[in-house]
Parts: sequence; structure tokens; C-alpha cells
Amino acid sequence: MPFVKSRSIFLALLFSAPLLCQAAKRHDPQEMAFDAARLPQYSNIELIDLLSEKSLEKNAQGKGMFSVLPPDRRIVPVSGPGDDTHVKLALDSHALDFTITVEQELSRRNAQNDLMDIFERTQEDTQQAWMMDALAQMRSASVDAFFRRFTHGKTSEPATYLSLKYFAEVCDPEALAILNKHYFQYQTSSMEWASIVRSFGACKYKPAALHLVETVSAMMLDLGYASHLSLAAIYPDAKIDFAGPGKTREAWERYLSHR
Repeated sequence: MPFVKSRSIFLALLFSAPLLCQAAKRHDPQEMAFDAARLPQYSNIELIDLLSEKSLEKNAQGKGMFSVLPPDRRIVPVSGPGDDTHVKLALDSHALDFTITVEQELSRRNAQNDLMDIFERTQEDTQQAWMMDALAQMRSASVDAFFRRFTHGKTSEPATYLSLKYFAEVCDPEALAILNKHYFQYQTSSMEWASIVRSFGACKYKPAALHLVETVSAMMLDLGYASHLSLAAIYPDAKIDFAGPGKTREAWERYLSHR
């Protein structure tokens, strides 16, 4: 799955291959132009295809780099010193604002069935990620049952990761345990994995603490800072400030060695 995109170039891939579907015909997303005035006239499938890779590129606004993945709405900007060996990406966070309107319309129509159907048949990992994000905003027993089918899949399968992410966002203990067991083994970028790290912190999931310490010093500052904030959420009495990736990791290692 593409992670960051300029106006014409993908800078990275998040996933290596789309979900293989045995029983149903694959869905080939169509490139769609977004027109807010036409919103009521779009079919559910057309709305879903607005969340495909080609459509995201076509409708993106601005001139800088941007993530083609759904935003993690819990992001806290990095605060504190970095160094020359760690990287912080400056991304345009508003390039894909039109997707908010698309997801809201899908939710208004309660388009769960179409979203789940296309999730299994699409040939695009990016589109799968947006469909999971849309479905996460209209959770129900049927959606839970749908995603539960994928949680024990291979770490190489995007549907496995996305389904676990869906459940981790609401602190599902099984999903958190699986993600911790396979910490950073999924085919995701560092910035995407930071969303899982935030779930560990939001859920105060102590079994992930040692893994979180390891990624405090990750090359990508966004992942390192998210790891630090999650540890601070799990251990609020630690009172450790972010003093740069290396020093902060050492501080957390000392703290946890005495627990």
C-alpha cells in the first residue's frame, strides 16, 4: 500500500500485495473525480472508488508530500530535540480533506454491506485501508464479525493488519495481544505503525512496554515520539520527558529495570 505521495510519485509502499479473494470477482477501482455538488448522485461503489489510489491522487490538493493513508486523528506533533540520524517528515495534512466528506456520506447511507463486499474484492491495499477507516466509524456486530475473520491471518496480508488495527482502536485484548506478539512485523511503514503504538498507549497495554522502549529510538521521529507518549500513558508516574530518541530510550530502560 502506498504510504506517502507527492503530486506524482509514491515515496514508499505500505503493503506488498492486496488480499487474495477466492470466491468473488476482484474489484477494479475506477478513477473518480470528486465534486461536492454531485455527492448525492454518487453510487455507493463510486464513493468507495473515490477512496482508491488513483482517485486520491487525482483529487489531492496542495503541492507538498502527503500520506495516502487514512489519518490517525490521535497524532501529537513531535515535541523535543531530535538529531541528525533521525527523520521527521513534514506532510500536508489537508491534501485529502475531501475524504472526510466521502466517509461521512458512506456513514450517512450506512453502506456497511458494500464496504465489506469491496474490501474483500478490491485490488488496492490503499482502498482497503480507507474502507476499514470508514467501517470503524460505523461499528456494529456485523462489521465486528466481518473483521474478526481476518485477525489470525498472515502478517504479510494487509487484511490481517487492518482487521487487527480496527479492533485495537477499541482496546480489544485479543487484537492487542496479537499485534504485540508480532510487534512491527507487519508490512507497514514506521509512521503507520505509530498508529498501533498509539493504541497500546490509549489502552494502557503494559505487555507492550518493552517493545515500545525499543521503538522510542526509531529512525522515524514520529514513531519514536509516539512510543514515548504511549509509555508515558501506561506509566504516568514515570515523569520522563522526551529529551531526544537515544536519551529518552535510556531513561525508559532505567525506569522499567526497577519495576
